[in-house]
Amino acid sequence: MKKTLFILSVVLLITSMFLSACGDAEAPVPTAVEQTQTSDSGAQAGGDSIIGAWQDSAGTYTYTEDGKMLFNGEDKGTTYVFQDNVLTETESDGATRTYQIQFDENGVTMTMEDGTAYSLARVVEGAVAQAPAEGGVIVDTGFRPEVDGFSIPNYGSNSSFTVTDLTSYEMRRLFGDGVCAAQPENDGSCALTPPASQWMEQINSSMGGGHCEGFATLSQVIYGGKVDPNNFGAARTIDLQIPNNEILQREIAYWWATQMFLNPSDERLTAQDAVNALNTKYSNDPKSLVRIAICKAPEDGGGDCHAITAYGVQDQGNGIYWIMVYDNNYPGAERHITVDFNVNAWEYEASINPSVDPFTYRGNLENQNPIRLAREEMRVDQPFFPCEFCSGSGSAGKGGGKLAASTQEFNQIFSEGYVNVELQDDNGRRIGYDENGKFINEITEAQIQEFSSDPLSEVPPTINMPVGMNFTAYLWGDDKAAEIPASLVMIGKGYYIGIDGLQMVDGQEDSLYVDGGGDVLNYFTESEESPEIIVGIEKPAAYFELWLKAVQLSKGTDISVIFDQTEDVFAFQTTSEGPAQFAISITRIDTNGEEETFDTGDDVIDIEPGKLMYFYFGKWEGQGSNLEIGYDENGNGEIEDSEITNMADAQ
Repeated sequence: MKKTLFILSVVLLITSMFLSACGDAEAPVPTAVEQTQTSDSGAQAGGDSIIGAWQDSAGTYTYTEDGKMLFNGEDKGTTYVFQDNVLTETESDGATRTYQIQFDENGVTMTMEDGTAYSLARVVEGAVAQAPAEGGVIVDTGFRPEVDGFSIPNYGSNSSFTVTDLTSYEMRRLFGDGVCAAQPENDGSCALTPPASQWMEQINSSMGGGHCEGFATLSQVIYGGKVDPNNFGAARTIDLQIPNNEILQREIAYWWATQMFLNPSDERLTAQDAVNALNTKYSNDPKSLVRIAICKAPEDGGGDCHAITAYGVQDQGNGIYWIMVYDNNYPGAERHITVDFNVNAWEYEASINPSVDPFTYRGNLENQNPIRLAREEMRVDQPFFPCEFCSGSGSAGKGGGKLAASTQEFNQIFSEGYVNVELQDDNGRRIGYDENGKFINEITEAQIQEFSSDPLSEVPPTINMPVGMNFTAYLWGDDKAAEIPASLVMIGKGYYIGIDGLQMVDGQEDSLYVDGGGDVLNYFTESEESPEIIVGIEKPAAYFELWLKAVQLSKGTDISVIFDQTEDVFAFQTTSEGPAQFAISITRIDTNGEEETFDTGDDVIDIEPGKLMYFYFGKWEGQGSNLEIGYDENGNGEIEDSEITNMADAQ
């Protein structure tokens, strides 16, 4: 098993030669114009205006009179121009999408230039949430936890049985063959590219908090006939055995991982709207169930989301309604979210096990904590999901919804351990958790992906940062920081870069800078022992992974890394007061999936303060070939000395 890496894009303090000004100002967005359209008959048709709200399986798109497009009520900086039945949307980064618009009595069809079409229904303006008609069961899909749920509770890393999560086979199901470093084997497995392997390991690590998303989603797609339970050993979900059933465990992990592609497509609704949405959907399609995610309210710290399956709505009288749910932490039990229509609020009580006091999740108009609905159509309609880290054109879009056409590219930032992580861009804007654990989100271009893992778990969210955006990560150890090593990783298109094995203590503050292209990393630590610095990259002839560990350095040291992805060079230096000692490992994976690794082992490398050491890894062709190493004695960018090392002892 390769070392798990975790990385952040962070602001580099290496030297002024690596610092650059902010990017060019964005091109001005055209002024949004809306014109009332005329029907083919020549009569003015007021219904042919794009202004208003429209809905598909992904969510609700609202086109305002002042030229903005809101998604699920949120302003993400998208503007639009609508003229002569042509709609042009412009995102905050300047990317555009153009649709040919055709109105009909049910809504609108939006067709892109490549022929891809999206059908959206008009949302009636001014509609007021009304309580469903009174009288016991309002809507019932027929799903029953004692038959259609699993017989054992949701599990995490502390499971009593051996657990297998994602493998290369599931990675191919998610993204296609673009994740493979070599041709797939007959059993469907393959050697993964470095960024694909790192992404898989990070997702598997996140499942240590629990598999509730996988339990909830798999149970509902089995119920809807999308997946055959006989493939896993029984005709009914309740009869499926999970221990010693690797195929079923991997299937649960696959459906857990699909939540990574839902943001920001989850419908985030008030209590009243959630009841009405479920009533409408299940009245028309009782076999296509909805996953509900509930998270802690802001006043309770936020996050700690839990996934459950909604299967009905009941009226309890006096404006109180129950959303009936299968909670995978309570096998076979009928449970419910309580909705009070009188004040538009909801509550749900949950505990991770009987020995832990229950916690009440709650949402109302004051704390603005929504009920998050994810329709299963988002996960099952297309063959593959978009692959942000695949270097080739690779995979097709999956998940439906008009926003799947977005051209914005992101670097994914993962973290692990008992640390608070706050990212700060070149303009001082912040996102993440500050030293007091308070969540901050000032970078509107970024996306937050909160995992549905388990109630009261501590799985940190993934932050998606726009490609090219530099930032510094500030890390603060909390009162449990010493329990497990922390990690940070940034996975970009065709590469990853980050730190692993970070030993922190309560109150310790470290910082990390990575530029938005993943070419420069600078780490400052208050400790005398640095974490492992890890990088990986896809190249046409081979794939490479590099591992660097400072064995000895002085406190208050900067470790700076240059990762030139064009010239295939890896270089590092330190500001340690005295000579520092490093160990390094280089792994080469050829196009047949064969690996060769060179490791210095106990023979550490001594490096003087300010001296840059260059490894020309791209020239290494495997066992027996030579690796060129260069030395910049004073950090001025010029190589004063070099040597050739024969890598005959590669393993």
